[in-house]
Amino acid sequence: MANKIQDVEMLSRLRNQRIRKANGLATNITLDETLRPLWKLTHYSGILLDWCFPISNNNPRRICKFLRYFSIALSFSLLVAVTSFQLMQLLLGIEKAPNIHAIIPNMLWFIPIVLGIVIQVHCLRLRRKFLGFFKDWRQLEIEIVHLNPNCIMCKSRKMHLMMYGIYVVITLASVIALGMDISNNPESSYLISTYPAVRQVVPLIVIGSVHLTSIVLTWILTSLGDFIPSFTYYHTALAVSCLENDVRALFDKGKDADDLFIQSRLSLLAGKLDPLKKSLSTELSTWQLDVPILRIWTRFEKIGKMVSRADFLFGSFMVYSQAGAIFFITALLYSVLYNLGDALRMRSVGPVLSYTLNLLAILFRFFSTMLISSQLHRSVGKFRTALNDLLSQNWNRMNKGDRDLLRSFLWRLQADPLVAHPLGVYKVTPSVLLSVFGVIVSYVIVLLQSK
Repeated sequence: MANKIQDVEMLSRLRNQRIRKANGLATNITLDETLRPLWKLTHYSGILLDWCFPISNNNPRRICKFLRYFSIALSFSLLVAVTSFQLMQLLLGIEKAPNIHAIIPNMLWFIPIVLGIVIQVHCLRLRRKFLGFFKDWRQLEIEIVHLNPNCIMCKSRKMHLMMYGIYVVITLASVIALGMDISNNPESSYLISTYPAVRQVVPLIVIGSVHLTSIVLTWILTSLGDFIPSFTYYHTALAVSCLENDVRALFDKGKDADDLFIQSRLSLLAGKLDPLKKSLSTELSTWQLDVPILRIWTRFEKIGKMVSRADFLFGSFMVYSQAGAIFFITALLYSVLYNLGDALRMRSVGPVLSYTLNLLAILFRFFSTMLISSQLHRSVGKFRTALNDLLSQNWNRMNKGDRDLLRSFLWRLQADPLVAHPLGVYKVTPSVLLSVFGVIVSYVIVLLQSK
């Protein structure tokens, strides 16, 4: 069994090397490599065994396995215990709360943990399908690279590293803000220290460590709902851009458009003098595009199938994550505005600091995920525009069959364009952000009126 896992891991590594060493330049970054930091992180902090890569690094020692399994059991038990406590406090708060603002802090502590556990369980349930998806995506990347070795899908790690780095920063900022909130308000109903007996026995630093550890684990697990769908759709957009470059390279082959235009004019004049020369020149000027265009079309259809699979596999991630983000943004924005009067009266940022920092963090997560995922919609639009321009510019260079083929391809792009469509609920485009913003503002106004 161990040898089989090592063989699969080596095969995956060789596939990545084949993709990265296209045209002798090891510059292409695959989807597996993009998600590897997240996979490593969840490998040691959650019960996700191998949702992206086979586990094991040359059969690790038993002590390492034991420590890993122990940390997994400890972290998951901590999440379950904290979730149970937060649920109990939320139910008690609903009975005693004079208004909705009184239970919002309990909801903000309870819902993220539940969301992280749900995403983790969903990963386990569809584990085999995840592995199958990433395996098929590796093969598709190889096919696209072989179609045009000069085309590099992903050239830089800058965006990926920047996203991971910003997530680390906002996680630390959130933990610091919540730590200050715990130290300033140890009697809050969403903390274990709300009970005097617990405060007398357990030091506040231990209580804070328990809650903050659960928050860090929650941020890690909920990041699955952000990174996996967004980076998958992003690499799909890069694959579409690579096909666009293939089409441009195909039209750039041969002579320039002006030379071909002059040659066709000369051939036409020569044909009036000698019909045999006309037929020969026509044969020489014939430009066959059907085979390479069909190959590009086939790759595009394969990309479309992978997008459909991603909508099903990762769509639930995105729906859970985005719905949770909308709720958090609404609740946090309402809390900031609700406590703003107290902050101005006290001339202190204490009442709104925790809410503000967490609001900024959630806003960044939401907007960055939406913008990265919407790159697929943008890439398909650019591909359609480029194909339309090339068809109009080179109309006289092509025969009737190639024209009809390209027109059919254009119709395919216009009739059913590729776009991230998680679970068929909504299409991820930049215009969705305006709709979401309107919903958030409406709910905040309703909540403020209820005050």
